[in-house]
Amino acid sequence: MKTSISKYTFFEYLSGRSNPLEKQLVMEWISKPENTETFYEWLLQYETLSPQFLPDQEKAIESLLQRINLDVDADADYAETAGTVYVRKRTYPVRRILFLAASVLLTVGAGWWFRDPLIYKTYQTGYGQTTDIFLEDGSKVTLNANSSLRVPRFGFSSDAREVFLSGEGEFTVSHTVDNKRFIVKTSEKFQVEVLGTQFSVFARPRGTKVALTSGSVRIDYDSNRREVMMEPGDLAVLDKKGEVQLEKNQDVQTLVSWKEQRYVFDGTSINDIASMVEENFGIPVAIADEETRLRTITGNFKTKNADELLKTISEALNLKMSVSGDSILLSPN
Repeated sequence: MKTSISKYTFFEYLSGRSNPLEKQLVMEWISKPENTETFYEWLLQYETLSPQFLPDQEKAIESLLQRINLDVDADADYAETAGTVYVRKRTYPVRRILFLAASVLLTVGAGWWFRDPLIYKTYQTGYGQTTDIFLEDGSKVTLNANSSLRVPRFGFSSDAREVFLSGEGEFTVSHTVDNKRFIVKTSEKFQVEVLGTQFSVFARPRGTKVALTSGSVRIDYDSNRREVMMEPGDLAVLDKKGEVQLEKNQDVQTLVSWKEQRYVFDGTSINDIASMVEENFGIPVAIADEETRLRTITGNFKTKNADELLKTISEALNLKMSVSGDSILLSPN
């Protein structure tokens, strides 16, 4: 019988959290010569992500600064008169001060500059593009256009499975044996926490929304970590004041209709549609006047590009669609 394991299972084994069956599968997998190269590759990744020793950078910098101060004192002139010691400090060379300061900044900056690319992998979609991402724990993420997902490069090994979303995505989260939490962060002040469920997250400059299809999730928001619990059919909207408004019994499936290249509008304003077109297709849409901006439309539109969608909406609302430079202008007929 062919034995195959995932990197996540191997990491769980190394961290001592695997069950007896998983341990047996890992041992059988390690014993096969064809897995030797992968074994050492995954082992290196695990050790990189979970090192046995982590240097205290702050303490090292503090020690360096103390040494610098001692060097300064060592360069002072001393004179003794009538039993009293007088210290006349030399002027410390500006070039040396700048060199030491640059060394400290370079040491600190280099560590933080290379930290994220080394630890995290980023998936990015272009305009008009969607993609499916399968995480190592078995969870699936479908990214909408112009969106990015940042995940740990070497797998989940901490107490929580934490990912970072910018844009829009649908999550189907797998359950783990140890009930490890799954967290989607959109900012330092907003995150969605779940054990096993299906939900979508919209996180763009014009707003943040969470729609729950099944299971249950908890939203943590603002600096005080206030919480909101969601049930299937709930839509949570983060308003401009930083408050979460919960809308019950919503048709949440319409919020991920973009997976099928469909766009469902329910009394949606032209202004919101223009923002959506720019977010998903990268095409700016200008609106001629305030009256047109506030007009609304309801319907289900299947389209592959922005032109088709805007032409259909323009015909339905008797609007004129024209190209103006790199943008599209909508105006009354």
